[in-house]
Amino acid sequence: MSTWNDYRREEPEKIEGKYRCVITDVDDTVSKKGIPMIVVSVRPSGLKFTVKWYLVKNDSFNRNATNFFDAVVGLEDGDFEFVKWVGCEIGAMLGEDDQGYTKVKYWLNRSKLEALPPFEGEKPERQEVTKFEEEDDGLDDLPFTV
Repeated sequence: MSTWNDYRREEPEKIEGKYRCVITDVDDTVSKKGIPMIVVSVRPSGLKFTVKWYLVKNDSFNRNATNFFDAVVGLEDGDFEFVKWVGCEIGAMLGEDDQGYTKVKYWLNRSKLEALPPFEGEKPERQEVTKFEEEDDGLDDLPFTV
């Protein structure tokens, strides 16, 4: 008996339609052409894989960013503190591209998220950014200079 005898044919799942997703990762990077971009990874509800979406700093940046911020739940418009993005829910219309890869066709406005079933699966924990106020170290009151 071989290690590989348990092989059975399995076709890839065809994903098409509206999904409640969760943001699992955000990467601030540069495209192959040297253009700044943000890579957002989302996991559709009930599935084990992630789909990447690219927000490129080009002529469509503001329009694409606006659509994204209108869709994501729990994130203020224009908030680019990426650590806060992970764990947020977002609605997406998913479909296949010409090569058969699952892609985000467009984001659903957050008001339409209510029509989708609750998210199923493991979600990353939401992070909060804590800002520390500068404390007075008392050195200014000393009679000599440091």
